[in-house]
Amino acid sequence: MYQRVWVFIVFAAIVAGCATKPAELPVRVHYTKDVDFSTLKTFRPAAAVAPEASSYPKYQTMAREVVEEELVTRSYTRLEDGTPDFRVRTHLRFRNYESRKLGTDKTTGSPTAAKDDIRKATLVVEMLSPVDETVIWTGTVSGFKLDPVKSRSNIKAAAWRLFVEFPPLW
Repeated sequence: MYQRVWVFIVFAAIVAGCATKPAELPVRVHYTKDVDFSTLKTFRPAAAVAPEASSYPKYQTMAREVVEEELVTRSYTRLEDGTPDFRVRTHLRFRNYESRKLGTDKTTGSPTAAKDDIRKATLVVEMLSPVDETVIWTGTVSGFKLDPVKSRSNIKAAAWRLFVEFPPLW
């Protein structure tokens, strides 16, 4: 009995250790030194980056919504009209990989290979000047997985990790 409990505890620890935690996601930030980020309070979405053939529009929309929600959570105000302090452009880049699982076709009984489509994503957020659309801050967080079940929560964790670095501290 104790041996089974011990095996379960070790297995759970290994599985928990394999998961990528938001604090472990790599972040890169670049910003303009002549902008006082402490004065920025309002934002509006900027025009989206031109979609690529395989850009997964559902995930692009989800990322934009999550980033806007994260900014509102951090006390920035989203404007519908008027001139904001900055504009926000969000997009995801993907790296796909497939893992094959062996299965059996239920009709014929012959072996089949099913694909797990799991995407590794990079979230890119750009803050733009509302006047001339120049980039004043860029942040990227990479290496998080997007799967059909936990996509929104994984993007949310990546956005949270990214905005730990915003606004930049001098």
